[in-house]
Amino acid sequence: MVLGITGLAALAIVALGFIALFDNTGDRPPNSETQLNSSSVGRFLHITDLHVDPYYRTGSTTYSSCHRKPPSSSKHARRHGSRSLNGNSDDGIADAGGKEWKRFDRDGHDHTGIFGIPEAKCDSPVALVNATAEYLRTQWADRLDFVIWTGDSGRHDNDAEIPRTFEEIIEQNHITAGAMRYAFPAIPVVPNIGNNDISPHNELARPGHKRARLTYRQLSKAWHGFIPDDQMRTFLYGGYFAKDVVDYGDSVPDDDGQLGSSPPKAAEPTHVTAAGMKKPKKAPKKQKPVRKPRGITVLSLNTIYWYRANAKVGGCAADDSPGLAQLAWIRYQMRRARQRNRDLILMGHVIPNRDNYRPTCYHGYARTVTQVIPAPALGATGGLMRKSSGSSDDDEYDLPL
Repeated sequence: MVLGITGLAALAIVALGFIALFDNTGDRPPNSETQLNSSSVGRFLHITDLHVDPYYRTGSTTYSSCHRKPPSSSKHARRHGSRSLNGNSDDGIADAGGKEWKRFDRDGHDHTGIFGIPEAKCDSPVALVNATAEYLRTQWADRLDFVIWTGDSGRHDNDAEIPRTFEEIIEQNHITAGAMRYAFPAIPVVPNIGNNDISPHNELARPGHKRARLTYRQLSKAWHGFIPDDQMRTFLYGGYFAKDVVDYGDSVPDDDGQLGSSPPKAAEPTHVTAAGMKKPKKAPKKQKPVRKPRGITVLSLNTIYWYRANAKVGGCAADDSPGLAQLAWIRYQMRRARQRNRDLILMGHVIPNRDNYRPTCYHGYARTVTQVIPAPALGATGGLMRKSSGSSDDDEYDLPL
């Protein structure tokens, strides 16, 4: 069940963009007092599109991407007074009497506050990210099992006067990763690459290219501690990895009601033949018991290799396609999850639909996630596969599930 967190302050909603809570204990009505009980297993928070902007300025105009304050003139100051939104002489505009503060500049544009401004083409100030991290640390961290974080920490490149650079994208990932470590000090966090975490925007070269190697190496440093050591080689190659986030251990009973391993088999019944000799009686064939899942593994996918907007790679038809290689890796991880009897969650930034993915990649992805482990097999083994994606202009899944 996916529940919206309605209790978050407005500032947190602005910063996080989309937050969802998954409780692995079944369907429950919204706002139920039992939806986060202590026996729940598999509760996670989905965070995406923080877009932290160190250039954000309080009192700036929205048409400057919240980077610059409105132009001032002595005539304008005399007409509107010299006081401001927060009491400083250059942060905003007052009315002619200097008593009632206006939230608009002379062109009718909003001025920004400390924690941002809604419905404007501006990114998140650092103060908002920090305040959100503080809120999550005190209100949610001890009620969760893990966090999935589907990328886009870098600010948008929408200010011609301050072009975005690769170095500052990495620095903004350091800022958001620090906020994650502070907010969730004791639970796993699984990061993911968004289309604003790479430079140029939307473009990511194939594995082995100098730029791709640099991107993965620098992001791995920013996300230190989030990528498992045994998955680092895979991430440095293709930008994707697997991470075990929950181990059920002996908390999930087997079908016989016992915790952990099955009890010893009982002795086989016998009967006496005409010759007086005892022969073991054949026990009726017993149906193979359903195995209970023993944990949750998250696959952090590099959806940029399937993205139509990525001009650096093609589709998933060629043998050397990085998108095709990632699909093969997913199939391997699915087989491994079945062998280890673990649930899977697939996460990525770009939502899987026909508009976002190249046709061969879209169909390959759909076949992979729907046919590699058929639905009846999932039910028979207790397996579970869920998909969580970040944001796009068209937040709609389009898979034949």
